[in-house]
Amino acid sequence: MKIDMHIHTTYSPDGMVPPKDVLKIAKKRGLDAIAITDHNEIKGALKAKELKIIPVIVGIEISTSSGHVLAYNVDELIPRGLSVEETIERIHENGGIAVIAHPYRFWSGVGEKETLKNIKKVDGIEIFNGRCKKKSNEKARKLWETYGGIFTAGSDAHYPDEIGKAGALVDCFDTISCFKGGNTFGASRNTKETLRYVKKAVIQWAFRGFKKI
Repeated sequence: MKIDMHIHTTYSPDGMVPPKDVLKIAKKRGLDAIAITDHNEIKGALKAKELKIIPVIVGIEISTSSGHVLAYNVDELIPRGLSVEETIERIHENGGIAVIAHPYRFWSGVGEKETLKNIKKVDGIEIFNGRCKKKSNEKARKLWETYGGIFTAGSDAHYPDEIGKAGALVDCFDTISCFKGGNTFGASRNTKETLRYVKKAVIQWAFRGFKKI
C-alpha cells in the first residue's frame, strides 16, 4: 500500500489545496490512503475523512518550542508552543501517535539533539520527506535505524503537484505496528523545488516576525 503520511490543505496557513481536491488528486495518483497533517489544525483532516473518497488518517503538524512534531490518530487539537516532551505527552494523552517530523530541516526540524533527548518518549521518526534535501532524509533514516521505533514518510505537500510525491510503503495502516519496515517511495527535494520552497519559506518567515509556523 502507498500512503502519503504528510499532506497540508488550505486549513494550514501555507496550504494551497482544499481537502476535497487533495483527496481527488491522491486517488488519481494511486495512493491507497493519506494522512492530513495541517499546521496546528485538525479541521481539514476531519473534513477530509468525512468525504470518504479514500481512507484518511487524521493528523496534525504541531509547532513545538523547538520545531515540528507530527501527531496521528488524534481527535482534538494539541496546543502549540509546548516543549517537544510536553507535546509528546499531550499526544499520548489523546490516544495518538507522536512522530518527530523532518528532524534535520533548518526551518522547522527539532534537530538531532532534541530528537535524542526524547527518543524514548516519541513513537517514531519521519525518515523521508519530499520537501527535504536528500542528505537530510538520509540522516533521518540513519537516526531511525539506530534508535528504532516506527517510521513515517510523506510528501509534505502544500501544492497540488507535490501530493503523492513521497510516502510509506506498508501492508496496512490501521495500527502503529504497520509502520515498522522502513520502506518508502518518492524523491527528495530537487533544485527547482528548493528555489520555490526557500523563497516561500523566507517570505513567510519574515511575515510572521521570524517565528516558525
